[in-house]
Amino acid sequence: MFVAVWPDDLTARRLSALELGSVPGLRTVRPGQWHVTLRFLGEVDDDLLPVLVDALGRAAARVRGPVRCTIGPATAWFGGARVLQIPAAGIDGVAAAVRRATVPIIPDARPAPFVGHLTVARARGRRPDLSTRAGGAGGAGGAGVAGGAGVAFSAEFAVPHLLLVASELSPEGPRYSTLARLPLPT
Repeated sequence: MFVAVWPDDLTARRLSALELGSVPGLRTVRPGQWHVTLRFLGEVDDDLLPVLVDALGRAAARVRGPVRCTIGPATAWFGGARVLQIPAAGIDGVAAAVRRATVPIIPDARPAPFVGHLTVARARGRRPDLSTRAGGAGGAGGAGVAGGAGVAFSAEFAVPHLLLVASELSPEGPRYSTLARLPLPT
């Protein structure tokens, strides 16, 4: 399970037009699955769901709104990782509220700082050769971009709610089910 925010429809349509070029071994995230994870929870016992939803609801109600998320300015690889992402800003306070609300219920095995990002693609197996040249830009420049990184993209969207999501792996990739939608102040 994880807690996340999803981009609005306009941002999702723009993400659909994002051209990363041809990068061998790169699997793009499917439309409808783009999100910014506020906290990964891992496996959660069903009996903890009611208390978890209640804690998240209280945390969401205390967030100062309205909340806006800004993504951009371009795609980038996480250092040493296999994730091609777009940085996300403006939701650090919401992520901190989610963490404070959920840690008493689901402790952090390995606490890590929040790094806001929206994943656009993942490398299959090893990280692709970053010397691979990718064309396309999703609307602005970008020819000659190395390994999918540096493709210009920026957007800002309102964040009306948090989602508690269950993820189930399948051969086609993860399948997400929304377990709770918790409104944020507008």
